[in-house]
Amino acid sequence: MVGAMRSLVLVACALLGVGACKDKGGTAAGGKPRVAVSIFPLHDVATRVAGDRLDVVLVLPPGRSEHGYEPTPKEVSKVAGSKLVILAGFAMDEWAHKLVSTASPDVKELELGPLCDPRPFTLEHVGEEAAEEAGGDHHEEADEHHHEEGGMDPHFWLDPVRMQKAVDAMVAAFSGIDPEGAAGYKERGEATKKALAALNDELQTHAKGWKKRTIVTFHASMGYFAERYDLKLAAVIEPFPGREPTAKYMGEVLAAIKETGAAALFSEPQLDRAPAKTIADQAGLPLFELDPVGGTAGAESYEKLLQHDVEVLDKALSQ
Repeated sequence: MVGAMRSLVLVACALLGVGACKDKGGTAAGGKPRVAVSIFPLHDVATRVAGDRLDVVLVLPPGRSEHGYEPTPKEVSKVAGSKLVILAGFAMDEWAHKLVSTASPDVKELELGPLCDPRPFTLEHVGEEAAEEAGGDHHEEADEHHHEEGGMDPHFWLDPVRMQKAVDAMVAAFSGIDPEGAAGYKERGEATKKALAALNDELQTHAKGWKKRTIVTFHASMGYFAERYDLKLAAVIEPFPGREPTAKYMGEVLAAIKETGAAALFSEPQLDRAPAKTIADQAGLPLFELDPVGGTAGAESYEKLLQHDVEVLDKALSQ
């Protein structure tokens, strides 16, 4: 996928003209420094911290999955001239780094994951050996983004407490590319952190009402959320997203569901629902949908994304 994307980027640069894909001093047409952000949850928070001083653009279109994403020439043009690229890190969005750095060779990089108290992936009931089998023989680092036991989990944004650390990192990075705006970034950053703290309090209140605590998720995206709100993940349907699990692995998942008494199973809107439906039918579990990325109707902000997911969990776990 990475090689195909790089080829497409080069073709897009040729179509747009050499000047469009060169660094233009990191400024948009209005003279504001341009910042490219890989995924919606980070972009939404970054726009609040930036205010009107930066041109903050989103790399991955809402509703799309990073797995197999190939940008159009228009999407390449949008990130050209970026002065800073913000990534989740841990190889999850290496595709975004390659895209932005090709369009903007002198772009600076901010990886937030390593700065936000990262945790390793854990697969308690469906272990590493079964996960490796489910992933097959072809392991591209940027595709699987370390979805193995012991690898670092990049999905920190699903914990609003850790996101407050991300805000501090954004404030520092924005102040570095725009020193004159530093005071404003700090002020907006503090206001954003207060909003994130209030969101965490709201989610904690919901979590206290959940009568059941064990779930099965589509892929290993909910570890930070589960840790923060006291959920137990019995199994993951696709340990390497986009790769169909083997029959043996599906059997391991079903065994884990029976062993743990998991309450519900959750698919994701960005990925194929069929494997989750198969497992749910065989296990006799209700199937719901959790969105780890958002940016679409009902999840148009960072808060609405997590509030949506908590409302789904209220229905699944409060019976």
